[in-house]
Amino acid sequence: MTFRLAGSIPIEVILRLHENYNLLQKGILEQKDLTQKERRELVYTEQKRLFSATDAFLDTNPNEPYWLREKAVAEIVSEAIQYRDGKQYDLHTYTIMPNHVHMMMTLLPDVPVLFKVMQHLKKNSAIKSNKLLGRTGLPFWEEESYDHIVRDEAEFYRILNYILRNPVKAGFVQEWQEWPHTFCKPKLL
Repeated sequence: MTFRLAGSIPIEVILRLHENYNLLQKGILEQKDLTQKERRELVYTEQKRLFSATDAFLDTNPNEPYWLREKAVAEIVSEAIQYRDGKQYDLHTYTIMPNHVHMMMTLLPDVPVLFKVMQHLKKNSAIKSNKLLGRTGLPFWEEESYDHIVRDEAEFYRILNYILRNPVKAGFVQEWQEWPHTFCKPKLL
């Protein structure tokens, strides 16, 4: 799961990324010599590429907002994420970057759908963060989030590593353990 601050990606960048994705997807779907499975795999590959491009932009975006680099704000978000661990999901890992959050969890049985879980997490952390920042009536998080279903153990550990290493990849630290707002369930290390 990835979610980001409101305004963290300019609309023109979002439109350009989606336009490129749509063109590539259209080209894939028009290829007559591909099986349905091959088409799905190519579309999935393009979705991953779009996510990577979006994440790379977030890591290098020179524009505000960067409210999550404020220690007190990051702690509010961290508390909101950890509060739901064991209640709504089994939390595996998360990293709070200056303008976005990556987390990996498994929903528990008989909890609301993922959309509702994230809606409550984001709403509670937004209210507290906006109050701390002296902001009223302004959006804190973008409405949409990017979620991805993990299909197997290899993918699980690839994503776990991706989340933990995001601050390293962005050039903020040398080792993921140095980043102050990263968590990984000890049994996964």
